[in-house]
Amino acid sequence: MPLLGWRFKTKTPLWFVLVVGVLMVNAALHFVLLFTVSSWAQPRADFDHSYRVPFRDGVIYFVQPWLGEYLNAWWVGVALLLLLIALLIKNRAQLERTG
Repeated sequence: MPLLGWRFKTKTPLWFVLVVGVLMVNAALHFVLLFTVSSWAQPRADFDHSYRVPFRDGVIYFVQPWLGEYLNAWWVGVALLLLLIALLIKNRAQLERTG
């Protein structure tokens, strides 16, 4: 699998596929949830939907606390990206330039 002019000398390692897969699923899930929040979130807080999720346009929605924590966990994507970079640096002997 080419990676911006780099590829693995042998078969693509499982750790690479897993980390990239989790990174992509996390990004897609965040995007879909935030894009559709107006159709499923509550406009007012209640017992089950107590987590406040404000948007730049001033609209505030309320979701379940565990979901709100996930939506505000921007650092998960950053941590996964840093993990991927660290693993690529650690395993740089397995990489070779293409073209």
